Amino acid sequence: MMLAAIDGFGAKRLVYYQDANVFLVASRIEALVGSGEFDVNINPRAIANVLNYSANLGPQTVLNNVYRLPPGTFLAASAGHTREQKYWDMRYGLGDDFNEVRLSRKLESVVEKSVATHCKGESLGAFLSGGTDSSTVVGMMDRAGLGPVKAFSIGFEDQSFNELEYARITAEHFHTDHHAYLVGAGDCFEALPKMISAFDEPFGNSSAIPTYFCARLAAQHGVKTLLAGDGGDELFGGNEWYQTEQVFEVYQTVPSGLRKGLIEPVLRWLPVRNGIVRRARGYVRRSNLPRDQRFLSFSFLCAHPQAEIFAPDFLSTLGDYSITAIPSRHYLEAPARDHLDRLLYTDLKITLADNDLPKVTCMSELAGIQVRFPLLDRSVAEFSGHIPARLKVKGFEKRYLFKKAFRDLLPAEVLRKKKHGFGIPVATWLKSDARLRELSRDTLLSARAFERGYFQRNFIEDLFRRHDSDDSSYYGDTLWTFLALELWHRRMVDETVRPAV
Repeated sequence: MMLAAIDGFGAKRLVYYQDANVFLVASRIEALVGSGEFDVNINPRAIANVLNYSANLGPQTVLNNVYRLPPGTFLAASAGHTREQKYWDMRYGLGDDFNEVRLSRKLESVVEKSVATHCKGESLGAFLSGGTDSSTVVGMMDRAGLGPVKAFSIGFEDQSFNELEYARITAEHFHTDHHAYLVGAGDCFEALPKMISAFDEPFGNSSAIPTYFCARLAAQHGVKTLLAGDGGDELFGGNEWYQTEQVFEVYQTVPSGLRKGLIEPVLRWLPVRNGIVRRARGYVRRSNLPRDQRFLSFSFLCAHPQAEIFAPDFLSTLGDYSITAIPSRHYLEAPARDHLDRLLYTDLKITLADNDLPKVTCMSELAGIQVRFPLLDRSVAEFSGHIPARLKVKGFEKRYLFKKAFRDLLPAEVLRKKKHGFGIPVATWLKSDARLRELSRDTLLSARAFERGYFQRNFIEDLFRRHDSDDSSYYGDTLWTFLALELWHRRMVDETVRPAV
């Protein structure tokens, strides 16, 4: 018998293929392809997923008949038979303690022990974005008595994307050995080919760029292992849409007669089409959607008709596939009763396992760094399941109990700051940098790209026109996802074998 398993959150991956004659399992799809035991055929659903979520969603992969082992699952193979079995998963609503002081002290203790455990070994450092999670990890590393913690941050010249101010506040607060690097468009252009190759599947999350350069900076200073703060948002209620969901939930408490008989008719009849009225219409529309659909309604393929994006033949290969089916299933099957906990569970599966964790792991390993996630230690995760949902997001305050637990540890400025994220100004660079601008146009408007039969040429051309005339980052960020998808095909598919769809 052969057993294969991955961790509970999907920081590492395993993929497998099976037919009547062979069973293959590996850490990368390209290793399976290299066996020559099966034909390479692109999974059209993965293409749609990447456009919508910037990454494919498990358990299917970008190749038909190749599957990804879900987090917290083991795979047993014996005598031609295989079975998957879950050995661990998050659970919610486990506690009946609502005492904020007691819970916050316990949370502080659990996180402190986890960070101390993950600090074993030499040549340690930490990602420091300036956010609550990375600052907490750095603070606990300092408390563990490691001496000056080596902390690493990335910034940009565009201040709207720059969190270095908060990273420096944390660094000074804990007297760290702090190193920072400003990433520019040239860095992005030079690193792009090897970054594309590092991902096993198409990956359009542009925050991979600063993640890579942050890990590379650490490697240049002799660090071999970095501690990361990923998971705090999804365990303790830190993502922006949790706050938006609270707005939706409040609106749904308004008596139906008032909503349907007065508020919504007035909003429809008002002649104003922009500003606060337009925003209110959008909130009302989304609030009236089913709970498992509301948080997906902002996504790319929910906002744009698929017939305008995809070529007709490719659209037919998607069949009746719903882009919201996998997240909705996670939401509905979550081992939780509260709406917020269901959202947290869905984000653990989609935002974390399918996106953020492979991003941090792949980019760190590309730089020669191993990464650890102390906030995803099982002790921390399971304790989060005991925290009542109403103390994770209280009213409209995100991460309520988490901030209460670490208010004596973290600088006040970090606790007060709005969540920014580890973003990158690719939309600006695709306009201002000649090399990236030329690369995007030459790649996405090429005959080679359209020969794949995925997309309507008119839609891609319109994206470029809108990007040139619009000051927001929306169209540039969208173009980046299309660019990453096409570059992945050229590097990981065309150089191996031309796919059949």
